[in-house]
Amino acid sequence: MDYKKNIKYFENKKILLYGSAGLLVLGLFLWFGPFRSMDNRYIMNIFSVISMVLGGIVFAVTVGSRSTDKKIDEQVTEAFKLFDEETDEKFDLYERQLNYITPAEFEGYKYFEGSMLRRDRSGRYRTDVYVKNRVCFTADTLVVASRQISLICDETVDNSREIPYADIKSASAPDGETVYGKVKVAYQNFTLQLNNGDVLVYQAKPSQAVDQLVSDVNHQIERHR
Repeated sequence: MDYKKNIKYFENKKILLYGSAGLLVLGLFLWFGPFRSMDNRYIMNIFSVISMVLGGIVFAVTVGSRSTDKKIDEQVTEAFKLFDEETDEKFDLYERQLNYITPAEFEGYKYFEGSMLRRDRSGRYRTDVYVKNRVCFTADTLVVASRQISLICDETVDNSREIPYADIKSASAPDGETVYGKVKVAYQNFTLQLNNGDVLVYQAKPSQAVDQLVSDVNHQIERHR
């Protein structure tokens, strides 16, 4: 993962891009502008070519020094390619997972105060942190596999754990929101309140799947009281 290019992607500074565009426009103006004459056309041609070449070089260097939407997607895919397999092995889910309750998976960029924010070409807001979660049901426990990666530094956080239903007080999915200046990003917080007072929160996109997950978890809690 190229963290330096990713940082520049999220910073999204456009000064050099504007500068390269300005040089290209200047080159065209010198080539076709009203100041050309038979006496100065050779000098104007030279300056025009130099300006356009410099503009092209600045543009190429600027674009090549930062990641793209596609490159970010590829890095995320690579980082989580073994996530499901490792989760199955770690918690021995091959034999223990209940087949009559659909496991839930939700993933995406994590929105929180202090994170870097970038709007991609499709209009989606991305941050420098990506999280993938998977919730599975066994006969007596809830398995919550959660892995968080940083896209701007070498940092991975694994919050996976197995929790007996008897230790969970309730599950819920309240709405959440993070404000970045004039931009507001809404989401749901899949939340587990434990009997010991701990509260586990996993951010998710608002969906009926999350609501169904809450219902399934609360049903198992009631069965194990």
